[in-house]
Amino acid sequence: MTSVLDRALFEHLFHVGWRRAIDLMHTFGAYQTGQALLIDRAELIRQLEALEAGTEFAIEQGRKQRLLDSLEKVRRHRAAARVILPVAGDANLRTMADLPPGVHLQPGSLKVEFGEAEDLLGKLFELAQAAAHDFDGFRSMVSGVRDACAIRRAAATTVPGPGRMNA
Repeated sequence: MTSVLDRALFEHLFHVGWRRAIDLMHTFGAYQTGQALLIDRAELIRQLEALEAGTEFAIEQGRKQRLLDSLEKVRRHRAAARVILPVAGDANLRTMADLPPGVHLQPGSLKVEFGEAEDLLGKLFELAQAAAHDFDGFRSMVSGVRDACAIRRAAATTVPGPGRMNA
């Protein structure tokens, strides 16, 4: 094993171009021998170990990890955004009376028949749309009360809040 590194080997080891290799080698104490720029291997290792033990390295490692985590999050989001859900054209008008085929909601139970992951997500989306557009109907299906007015009446006759009186 060689005791010194030249510029070409330094470029290869650190994956940098020739100009950056020269700059870094000078930073770490390289010396000129004829036309060759050399750096002592043991001294370079000692300086790199000292850098690795420092707080700047830990901060940079944390920054790099956060960047990688952010990139992974974006990659997953982009992959999810490419998924096309099989949703009926009128899904934004759906009510609880016309849930998509294969969606069965009753008190304490939700059953969804589906073929693929996208099919499941599409049906859940349509259920959410129906619940958003017909919340009273959704609540009555979930609670088992058939009449949404009965829910309102029950809520009105419970413990009165401030400024409310029971009739």
